[in-house]
Amino acid sequence: MRVTELQTFGVLANNLARARARALVFQQQVSTGKLVRQPSDDPSTFNHISMDKASLSLIEQWQRNIVFGRTRLDLSDNQLTQVTNTLARVQQLAVQFRGGANGVAERSIGAQEVRQLFAQLQQSANTELNGQPIFTGTSTHGRATGLSLTAPVTLTNGANDTILLAVDGVTSGTIDLTSGTESLSGSQLATRLQSQINADSVLANAGKSVTVTFEQDHLVIASNSNGPESTVGVTGGLARGVLGFLGGSQTTGDVPFALTATVAAASGNTGGAVAGQGRVVDGNAVTLDDYLIRFTSATTYDVLNVTVPVTATRGSSNAGGAAIQDAGVRHADQLTLHNYQIQFTSTTQYSIVDQTTSTTVSSGNTYVSGDAISFGGLRVVLGNSEQGGPQAGDTFSISLTPRNVLTNQTYISGSDIAFNGIRMTLTNATGSPASGDMFSIVSGLQYQGDTEIQAVEIGPGQTVPTNVVGDRAFTGGTSDIFSHVKQLVSSLRGNFRLGITEALGGLGSGISQAAAVLGELGATSNRLETTDARLIDAKGFFQQTLSETEDVDMAKAISDLTLQQYAIEAASRTLTKVFENSLLNYL
Repeated sequence: MRVTELQTFGVLANNLARARARALVFQQQVSTGKLVRQPSDDPSTFNHISMDKASLSLIEQWQRNIVFGRTRLDLSDNQLTQVTNTLARVQQLAVQFRGGANGVAERSIGAQEVRQLFAQLQQSANTELNGQPIFTGTSTHGRATGLSLTAPVTLTNGANDTILLAVDGVTSGTIDLTSGTESLSGSQLATRLQSQINADSVLANAGKSVTVTFEQDHLVIASNSNGPESTVGVTGGLARGVLGFLGGSQTTGDVPFALTATVAAASGNTGGAVAGQGRVVDGNAVTLDDYLIRFTSATTYDVLNVTVPVTATRGSSNAGGAAIQDAGVRHADQLTLHNYQIQFTSTTQYSIVDQTTSTTVSSGNTYVSGDAISFGGLRVVLGNSEQGGPQAGDTFSISLTPRNVLTNQTYISGSDIAFNGIRMTLTNATGSPASGDMFSIVSGLQYQGDTEIQAVEIGPGQTVPTNVVGDRAFTGGTSDIFSHVKQLVSSLRGNFRLGITEALGGLGSGISQAAAVLGELGATSNRLETTDARLIDAKGFFQQTLSETEDVDMAKAISDLTLQQYAIEAASRTLTKVFENSLLNYL
């Protein structure tokens, strides 16, 4: 077989090209440290490498989720620990000031500290991480909260079946709730109200909708939007009264726990003015005191602070030994500002007489030493002394002298009435207000987040919550922490020891409630820590497996590269020698 110079040259050139290609492979292995970089290097091994990398990526994402979750849980734990410490201080103050050695001045000073502790609790409850509140679900919603109503409620077409409201600043059309006469339970009323509001074309065209719930004894209309611009206000309609929205409160979705000002008309009003929902416009100016607006004529009114001590006086001619042990405001929204007298008709029975109207409020009441006697929003405690109990004919006079906040103000229908960070509106309906008409404004705080859980994935099909729904920790469950602290503030300012004692009992429940949530946070955090340790082990395993299949033996790769470079050099010299002896070189 004849071998030509061209064939020889081709073989040598191909060998040189292959040597250079192999050298390039080894060079890439040395520079990248990877044995398999693409499917063509080793299809089976490359598939295993891809699967291991996917597993590592997933583990690293779970680890990032755990870091995020632990950050939120640690912050929640820190804030709830502060809450329990704050409540312990509030509890300490309650124990200190309920004793008989303290008087009005001392308790008033104590109320100032408790008010600041209330603000501290609210600040903890509204704590945010990266702009997201940690004690809420996934969003916060502005609400219109109605007054207490008695279900079932009867709606009658053309009589009390319409409502108008503004949702996020968009005013609805007139919303009709029934075409006949219906008696609806609380939940049925909420369902009907929600469906009819969301069917309103004006709101629907603007992309606005609401969620309506019946909570214990009142309706709540919440905007479905989220944040500071989320608002709901009931502005008109024939059904406002039966739905509990001739008054109530209005909030925005700015924070999960919002201060409220609940407005209600006194039951004895004879005029035609009606109230809208009260609003807190400056939380820093809110005192947590309660107020009354009292009309002195159809066009003038005073604003009165009723979080004050109750005056209780024993009759000068009393023959019995019963004495006044305590007196205070029980329900600010039921106050009449009338003068009352407890009149004993026997040693065991008494009547309550409204001396302002010269009417008997109740009679034939059984007297028990140390038991509270409640009437007209007030509460009085009488007790036997060493001289014995009451005698027939004994009397005790009870009155409340509020503090003036605003006096002789001019009333204009529909105009805002503003004071101490609170704003409300009174409007003529069937007529103007009458002299003596009153509207109460009771301060408070409510939760307006949702109940959604923010969970992170920490393994295949495994998720853990990273948030605590705020109503469980603060306002729901077994205790409303803010309500108890507010009661303590009012009782201290009102020099009401029974109120202090009641608040003290609630504070104990509140501490237990917060501690229980703290325990849950600790358990969840421990689970994340344990899971993270397992993920670290799993990550190490996959990294080792990946290294064994993907990483190059650097010493061998360098040796192979060196040998290949020698081969290239040898092939190049051989090719050169052959070319030198070739006839082509001479031609």
